[in-house]
Amino acid sequence: MRLTVRTLLAWRDRVLSEEDQRDLDEKVLSHDAAQEIEQRIERVLGNLDLPSPRVDAAGLSASANSMAEFLDNALSEECLGSFESNCIESDVQLCEAAECHQFLSEMLGQHELMAELTDEESRKLFELTSKKSSSPAGQVGHATDMENARAVRAELDTLALDSHGEESADVVPMLKKDKLFAPIALVVAIAMLFLLISAFGVQLFRTFGDTQVQQQAAQPPAPSDLAFENKDGELKTGQKKNQSTLEPDSPEERLPEKESDKSSLGTAVGVKPQGTEVVSSQQPPVPSVPVEADTASSEADAPNQSMVSNAMVPQGTAMAIGSPLATASTAPPLPSTTTANANAVQKNVPMPVPDEPILGFLESDANIGWGAVLHRNRASDRSELDGWLALPTESALGPYEEIQVPPGLSPVLDVGGVTVRMKPRTHAIFKLDSLQKPRIELLSGSIVIRSADDTAQIGIAAGGLNGIILSGLMGSVAIDVSKTPDDVLAARQTRQSQIARVCALEKPVEWKQTQSGGLPVARPLRGIPEVFQLAPKEILEWSETSPLEASRTTDSFPIWAVSSRSLSRLDKSASESLAEAITRPEPLLKSLIELSDDSRIENRMIASETLALLGWYDQLVELLSAPPRPGSGPSAEMWKQLEEESVPPALADATQAFALKKSLRDHVSSEQGEILIGLATRSLLSSAKDTRTPELIGLLEDENIIFRRYAIQWLRELYEESPTDMARYRADWSEKQLMEGAGWWRKRYDQGLLSPRNP
Repeated sequence: MRLTVRTLLAWRDRVLSEEDQRDLDEKVLSHDAAQEIEQRIERVLGNLDLPSPRVDAAGLSASANSMAEFLDNALSEECLGSFESNCIESDVQLCEAAECHQFLSEMLGQHELMAELTDEESRKLFELTSKKSSSPAGQVGHATDMENARAVRAELDTLALDSHGEESADVVPMLKKDKLFAPIALVVAIAMLFLLISAFGVQLFRTFGDTQVQQQAAQPPAPSDLAFENKDGELKTGQKKNQSTLEPDSPEERLPEKESDKSSLGTAVGVKPQGTEVVSSQQPPVPSVPVEADTASSEADAPNQSMVSNAMVPQGTAMAIGSPLATASTAPPLPSTTTANANAVQKNVPMPVPDEPILGFLESDANIGWGAVLHRNRASDRSELDGWLALPTESALGPYEEIQVPPGLSPVLDVGGVTVRMKPRTHAIFKLDSLQKPRIELLSGSIVIRSADDTAQIGIAAGGLNGIILSGLMGSVAIDVSKTPDDVLAARQTRQSQIARVCALEKPVEWKQTQSGGLPVARPLRGIPEVFQLAPKEILEWSETSPLEASRTTDSFPIWAVSSRSLSRLDKSASESLAEAITRPEPLLKSLIELSDDSRIENRMIASETLALLGWYDQLVELLSAPPRPGSGPSAEMWKQLEEESVPPALADATQAFALKKSLRDHVSSEQGEILIGLATRSLLSSAKDTRTPELIGLLEDENIIFRRYAIQWLRELYEESPTDMARYRADWSEKQLMEGAGWWRKRYDQGLLSPRNP
């Protein structure tokens, strides 16, 4: 028996055979994902703050009929995977499935409630249900079903009272009253069961037919309240509110002033709404479909095949509840489209399509004006560079966008009326939370947010800090997710832990704790109230070492809270070249590889760093191994910057470390591969200093410059050097000078004159 949400529920409620129960016991204990879902089930069952799904909702993920079919093992194969994936992503849906399954399993365990009816009771029940199932006469809906159920119950109560009319209420003992109540409750429950099943079955058969039922089970949810039509049938879009600039209380560059949108109301793409809007250019308009994005990460976009199967659970245990499915058009949503103008600027830009909400817009870059970021969404093709594509300035953000900022770029985004400035190398997800409100999930890097509207709110998820900023966005708020300790050596040896911080810069900020998906929090973090104010310059901090608590500290102005940074002429030129390259019509990988072979070293470096940011390290290793100027390689300072920006972050991640080590091995001979990896990770086979130092000194004369540079870099981390000593050796010297420099190091070591740095 394979592990699915349904089998996990059956295993938890002990409704399987002993053999299947033992089989699942072993699988759950050996399956991390199954244990995690089982723990979530226990957690959501005890969470009284979770909202209940609407009984009359439509669509596969929200319809009560879909839940009943799932519990009855009657959900079609093509819908089962999507439904279970939705249960895994949504605490509300998982809680509904678990509670219904628990209730039904308890009902099955009470044999007195499931006892067979007598012939007389069965005849009366059949007559009533037959009469009521034929009475709707074309009337459909949840109200009709409930009216029929109440009528059946009233008649059954009347029959029960008539059959026992000879017993006076004044003389009947309490024991007899208890005995009278049980059969009445049994008959009423079974009557309602048969009535609703028969009425709903007749209704579906007459109205839709088998084919339409299958089509409408997979239709999108009902139209969003955010979409509204004018008299001509065109969708209206709101104008953006003007964004005021930051008060110039520091010399740092502040967030740019938002320009008022002057586009006409009928424009399909040019209108930038204040909040989450639906933009459509189709006539007649199609109802909008808000896309629910809960707490899932990008790896959970597709259903886990190991969690979806046809494991059997006894049928007939769920009641078909809820209203009939909507009769709106069942045509699938139109696919996303891309455009490319004459200047090839809009390559791979997702244009707004009918029924898709717009989360925001990408504004100009803070340093170079026009720019681009790298993005992917749930529908991205992961065949090349893991699905990353270019997103140029003025592009619209879909309801779920994962964004990486390349080095040298600092874009500004408008998300629901909130201006978000992202620092270089920042990785974040912009989405709609469980309550369909904009939310920023910061994975790494730093952002600074601000709004001209004092009532603006936005959800934030950063490390273990999950909450909503209720007020205070008239002043800037800085958010940072990084690793600690931040020294290079710790990063190489993967001994770091994640730390998340939120800092109010100019005005008090009101923070409310929530779950990661935006729902009310069940267990707030220790050390801070559920709702509180951050004073200016006060920092809210969470650390991976103590994941269940947070703290508030007051510190000097942190460097990650600085709004922007200035670029040199060369850096700005390289950033512009990168933005131009990644927005070409060619594939992103091809464009970056071409730029990494550019004649200008600045362009080669920024392209190699961007490729490394996306997990492609061949060009980075090639540049680290390139000869120095006047050749095509970087100078000593450039090499150090390139290596420290790219290699330690990759080694701190298990997946990226594997890819980087493979590129290092492939660049040199097989016997040298492990030595090069040991140099990069600071973990040579001989870890003792008395053996390791002579090996490093010997590598100072190696013919490959990457070995020499790594060797001198490590030696300078181990031993103190004066400015005069540092001038004794350079990795880009001639062969004779290299021998002299290596001889100086060897002589100092033999004489015991090297001073170790403090550990």
